[in-house]
Amino acid sequence: MVRILPLSLLVSAAVGTALPLTAQQVTWRSVGTIYGDNTEFFTPYREGETILGGQVATHLIVRPSSKYAFHVGALGDVRWGSDAFLDRVRPILSFRYQNGSSTGVLGTLQTERRHGFLDPLAVSTLELTRPIEYGLQWIERRSWLDAEAFINWQALNTPEHREVFDFGWVIRVKPVRQVALEAQYHGLHHGGQLYSAGVPVTNNGAAAYGITVADTLPAVGLASLAVFRLTSSGNIDPEAPEEWPRRGRGTFVRAGVWPVRNVEVFGIRWWGRDFVSQEGDNNYNSTAILPVSFRSKRDYLELGLLHRAILDGGVGLDAEFRLHRIDDEPSAAIRGTSWEYSYRLVVRTPFDFRIR
Repeated sequence: MVRILPLSLLVSAAVGTALPLTAQQVTWRSVGTIYGDNTEFFTPYREGETILGGQVATHLIVRPSSKYAFHVGALGDVRWGSDAFLDRVRPILSFRYQNGSSTGVLGTLQTERRHGFLDPLAVSTLELTRPIEYGLQWIERRSWLDAEAFINWQALNTPEHREVFDFGWVIRVKPVRQVALEAQYHGLHHGGQLYSAGVPVTNNGAAAYGITVADTLPAVGLASLAVFRLTSSGNIDPEAPEEWPRRGRGTFVRAGVWPVRNVEVFGIRWWGRDFVSQEGDNNYNSTAILPVSFRSKRDYLELGLLHRAILDGGVGLDAEFRLHRIDDEPSAAIRGTSWEYSYRLVVRTPFDFRIR
């Protein structure tokens, strides 16, 4: 109970401060999340990892006016089987400006769906392991445009370690209803001027440019096809061998059909050469998790079934099952084949209380 005390004090203090200001709108917003993500494989690129647990994000939203909002609260995360009451507690503290289609954020960022990044740029498990980020963010949502830019500070520069931050943008333009043109970039920086921590400054960046075509077909319903060209540069590991290429490229193709509402059957095909994105899904990278291991040419295939829906009361449900073929590596999960599998189930329950 000791670790939850700062959260209670924080919320109580914010309520006590906000209530006398009768001209302000005050809402107490909470989201409870139960999650399970299981990768049933161990390859040179990704470990078989099981992530099971729950999160509660609770915060006050104080609106001095229709354009401005101040968010204050905390997120608690617990992994099933842990001896701790809460494994992690992170503050929620942000100032937000919203005017029509524009949103500016200073402090705790909006991180839904990993800012919209493709899996090669940001691995999907970040939605569970890093739900809270801090920095600056600008978002535009229009009928023909979805755009976002952000910077997220992850670690301070100390005598023991370098400063760490990542940044990026996602820009999606729809010239017509069926077509979307998209540009993405994600960068990761280890550096800082105060302390060297005994290692040099390192950077890694990856970009994606592509087109998505989506429309309703008579036989299968809604269908989509996305084709992206990706490039990468740099390596965040200061001990990476000099002979490893510092630039890479790849082609990402994703096709999907929705035979019934909210249920997608999809396939992903990836061809890569020397591609490295340190916060991306390692199934797409040339670097392996094994020490001093690098495979220049990568070939990856993924098939999956995805169900995403908003249920009664605003409850969100994500259910997913995937099959993976990773460079024709022999399977540890499905013996005698080159196929691995993974699955995910996430339930999010929001609830709001209008205080003033």
